[in-house]
Amino acid sequence: MGVGMSTPSFFEGPEKKLELVVTPEFGSLRGLGDPTWRRIIRAAGAQVLTTLQNEACDAYLLSESSLFVYDDWFVMITCGQTTLVDAFEEFLRHVPADSVAFMVYERKNEHYPEHQPTTFYDDARRLQSMVPGRAVRFGDEHGHYIQMFHTVRPFVPETTDPTLEVLMHAIDRDVARRFIGGPEGCGAMASALGVDSLFPGFTTSEHVFEPAGYSLNALNGPEYYTIHVTPESFGSYVSFETNHDFRGKLTELVSSIVELFQPRAFDVLTFLPGETAKFSAKGYLLGDHVVDELGGYHVSYFQYFVPPDGPRRPSQLSL
Repeated sequence: MGVGMSTPSFFEGPEKKLELVVTPEFGSLRGLGDPTWRRIIRAAGAQVLTTLQNEACDAYLLSESSLFVYDDWFVMITCGQTTLVDAFEEFLRHVPADSVAFMVYERKNEHYPEHQPTTFYDDARRLQSMVPGRAVRFGDEHGHYIQMFHTVRPFVPETTDPTLEVLMHAIDRDVARRFIGGPEGCGAMASALGVDSLFPGFTTSEHVFEPAGYSLNALNGPEYYTIHVTPESFGSYVSFETNHDFRGKLTELVSSIVELFQPRAFDVLTFLPGETAKFSAKGYLLGDHVVDELGGYHVSYFQYFVPPDGPRRPSQLSL
């Protein structure tokens, strides 16, 4: 770094994700109890803000994203400088490694990787020492991508178990401003944005961060969705994830979500048992499309971007 230069303020929006299914013989993950899950959350470097529960799921809204715990599986999504592998290590203090039927760890390419305490390769090697697995990358190493480590034990997912992730970069500035100013400047954002009309019948828990940022968890029976917004000028980012059954309406659903935030680029990642996702985006160009078989799922990765309408001026940097 040159003399007199300072790094712009930042928050790392792109997330790490850990999803895990236990064997039927193990019993209930919810039965581990709230204190155990809070220890797992603390191990990741996060804190619980609010909780939301129903007959199927315990949902934790975190200082860095979300945790959803079901009887036989959980998914934990964290941003910032969190360490999900530490959370997995803490998890294995309460659940034997032999009871892990399937596990996948994802890490999105970061805006500021130099500020992360570990690399994906560090994480994957640690995970490999705990459970046998395989590491793969979806996307171009010089562009947008998602790296994954997953277990290689035979696993057959439930046919009713889809997952959709929509990961949006460089969102519209006017939209981003709605998430800046802390609680005093923001109201019920899910309703204001129109997200709740896309998913009627869900109970939601929202948190507006000071001075900027937003998180939401939502439950409807066994279905969840979650949204996390990082509106900073440098590296604005939004993630959306759900296990709502989107089959047959993927293009319509993703287009509605993308329209809310109007990003300059976005990734779509789907996990589907028994079929491959089909998707197209109007007004965007396809930059990459990667498919694989992973733990019994057909996994599809799509990367889209707004085509340039001509040459642009360079961005001025503050010194």
